[in-house]
Amino acid sequence: MIEKILTLGVVTEFDVIAARQRARQIAAACGFAVLDQARISTVVSELARNIFNYAGSGAVSFAVDGAAAPQQLLITLEDQGAGIADLEKILSGNYRSTSGMGMGILSAQRLMEHFEIASSAAGTRITVGKRFPPQATFTSAGAFRSIIEQFAPLPHQAALSEARQQNRELTDALSALQAQQDELLLVTARLEERNRNIEALNDLLDDKAVALQQADRSKDEFLATLSHELRGPLSAAGMAAKLLQPAGVTPERANQMGELISRQVAHMSRLVEDLLDVSRVSRGLVQLDMAQVELAEVVAAAVEQVQSAAGLKQHRIEQQLGRDSLLVLGDRTRLVQVLSNLLGNAIRYTHGGGLICIVLEKRGPFALLRVSDNGRGISAELMPRLFDLYVQAELSSDRTAGGLGLGLALVKSLVEAHEGTVTAYSAGEGKGSAFTVQLPLYVERRE
Repeated sequence: MIEKILTLGVVTEFDVIAARQRARQIAAACGFAVLDQARISTVVSELARNIFNYAGSGAVSFAVDGAAAPQQLLITLEDQGAGIADLEKILSGNYRSTSGMGMGILSAQRLMEHFEIASSAAGTRITVGKRFPPQATFTSAGAFRSIIEQFAPLPHQAALSEARQQNRELTDALSALQAQQDELLLVTARLEERNRNIEALNDLLDDKAVALQQADRSKDEFLATLSHELRGPLSAAGMAAKLLQPAGVTPERANQMGELISRQVAHMSRLVEDLLDVSRVSRGLVQLDMAQVELAEVVAAAVEQVQSAAGLKQHRIEQQLGRDSLLVLGDRTRLVQVLSNLLGNAIRYTHGGGLICIVLEKRGPFALLRVSDNGRGISAELMPRLFDLYVQAELSSDRTAGGLGLGLALVKSLVEAHEGTVTAYSAGEGKGSAFTVQLPLYVERRE
């Protein structure tokens, strides 16, 4: 059911402005929001201006369609002009006009939910429509007519009034755009923050990938080193066993071969023990026999273990132990192992006739045990990975340095098990190195 509520003639420029203002008022009475009011009034203005410009005269009718909510506002614009040429081109969006003809039709088609157009030599009829908002209640045509009768008459300077209204609409639109821009800026800031987090995560993943590749290379190098370290004593022991097989081997020769086999077996036993120690430490299976330990006694025991190796390379071991008793709570055997590993490294990586110094001193609530040498030193590239598993300095071509690269990782794990720390320092390759173990004093812990 369609009931007309208002009809306006379009003959002058003032009529175009009046049609636009009445369209806005009727849209407001129907319950449309400000944005939809602006859209409806714009469509009416554009189509009414087409009537004025191209047909000379015509009419704009407003009607309500629907006997129950939701209703629909229908607007019909008619003229008796010569009709619209190239209508199909205009509706397809392919028509180009320097005068702007056709833009109003395209706007109406885009902005309104209902759109019909018929044009011939006898004139043009366009009907557009928009459904009432969901919250709008049913309003009869008679009620609309009473509302329209209460509309204030259009001002004498309608053009100025319309310009002011359009300025207000433009201001509102700019405010809405500003609010959307602020929201977009906030969304952009959040996206940038997420991008930064993603970039940081990618960097972390890259670092992890590099670390995994490095660990893989280190393990490969370790396996190659282990193969070499085991092949030597196995070959020597096998050769000695063959020499013992022929009949008539002298007792002196047998003793020599027996000692050789014993040395090689002991060497392989140490390698296997190191591997087992690393395995136990990495899985947290090391059991420490904690007791009061005098660090000077630890130094004496460790020096005794490495004295033979130091003598072979004619190293001099100096000890600066001080006079204070430095008592810690720890596992004596494991602490001796820590120091002997550090001394073993110093002996291994220091050229013959070198100097190795052991310093023991008290610093606040801690005991400091430092092992320094004037040997090969440590490169800056190796320093960050020095205490990682399977890492060792580059071996000499004759492999006189040897080793599996397990010692420092084991040292770090055992020291940390004693709630201590171990650090390394070197001024560079060829400038020696120093390792410092810091352990909490037993007296300070007891207090």
